Amino acid sequence: MNILLCGESVFVEEQTFHITEKNHNVVAIATSVAQSADFLKTTGYDAVLIGFNEEDSYALLQDFKPGINIRVWVSIIDFNLNIWKKFATLGAIAICRGTETESISKYKPIQINAVNSNVTLDPDMQEIKKTDNKVRKERLETKTAKVGVLKNRIFSVYSPKGGAGKTTVTTYLSNIIGKQSGLRVCIIDLDHTREGSDIARKFGYFLVNDSPPNNVITNWETFQDRDYRSWDKVSQYVTETSLKNLYFLSSPWNVEDEKYMTGQLIEKVTHILKQHFDIIIFDMSDDLRENNTKALELSDNILFVTGADLDQIDISSGFTQRTVRKLNLPIEKFRLVFNKIPNKMPYSLEESAQKIGLPLFASIPYDPEVEKYRTTKLGINEDLSKTPFGFAIYRLAQEILPEGAITKRHTKLPWFRRIFKGKGVV
Repeated sequence: MNILLCGESVFVEEQTFHITEKNHNVVAIATSVAQSADFLKTTGYDAVLIGFNEEDSYALLQDFKPGINIRVWVSIIDFNLNIWKKFATLGAIAICRGTETESISKYKPIQINAVNSNVTLDPDMQEIKKTDNKVRKERLETKTAKVGVLKNRIFSVYSPKGGAGKTTVTTYLSNIIGKQSGLRVCIIDLDHTREGSDIARKFGYFLVNDSPPNNVITNWETFQDRDYRSWDKVSQYVTETSLKNLYFLSSPWNVEDEKYMTGQLIEKVTHILKQHFDIIIFDMSDDLRENNTKALELSDNILFVTGADLDQIDISSGFTQRTVRKLNLPIEKFRLVFNKIPNKMPYSLEESAQKIGLPLFASIPYDPEVEKYRTTKLGINEDLSKTPFGFAIYRLAQEILPEGAITKRHTKLPWFRRIFKGKGVV
């Protein structure tokens, strides 16, 4: 029997031993309520064993409707009949803590195909089931802005070298996705190598003569896991921007607070925000401390940003060919993005990509307008959307999302840019 195991770390460690001892399989382990909610949406398990406290377990199961062939046990320390009735209304069986192994051993998964195999469903009932499945499918599709279920929802923007333009790529890419697709986007700033937050600065929060955003990632330590479904409460822990569908979560405002940014906190925040946002984008620092490696692990795709000069190519090559193996990350996650590409180069981007060891995914040209001194509080210039830089970011957004997610726009370049297109990188 394949079992999904959810609960506090001590509980899952103990139960994993007992379950495997009885020749059952633990197919997945979740140690937070929000992470458990994600795993419950998947398939591949015959039973679920939950070991959170009563309130957290009840909150988790409120949105979960187990199938007829899925058994759900909830292990309760202070077990009584009222608690049993309470969880029975959610399709789960409350059991007394310490009797988990006995309950699992007694259970025999239902063989649906072997039961009533000669019974033909009533035609009216078949039609009702067909209609119900259709409605469920339509609801699922509209949930992510009419582009179907997003397989890739979490992205990291990473570079092993500072100054590659990660934050600029992150902010403009997030803006395009939120504006052109209707998907809700949240940027999580994990660059804690300096005072303040680069992402927060992009949206008008400065260290000097201004107040920091109230919502920094370390505040999430106090968030009650059972409230993961409540947008009213979650919205108090993220910052809404003036741009459409775009929010952000600042790194610690004080650099000494980075010690609180643990991998466990990153995982907690990510699984909770996945319940409310279609896309999450990590803006990362170039170091490989615990919080950054956890973000890379959680990401569906990693946008690997680098320049095309020899130093950056050498550093990037060392990372992809050596460091990635040490981190035990699948190389298939990485998408090579060249940034700040000059008009003239002594070698091609394809040659550079071969040196790095990744196929070329996207290229963004150097644009002096992007690096001009900012005179307004908003660090995104909408006028840049009509430049080669803006077109490159737009194409990048199209590449990382399903076809049809980004609304089509007029992409015909001005006549003078079309003439010189072949002479440089556009």
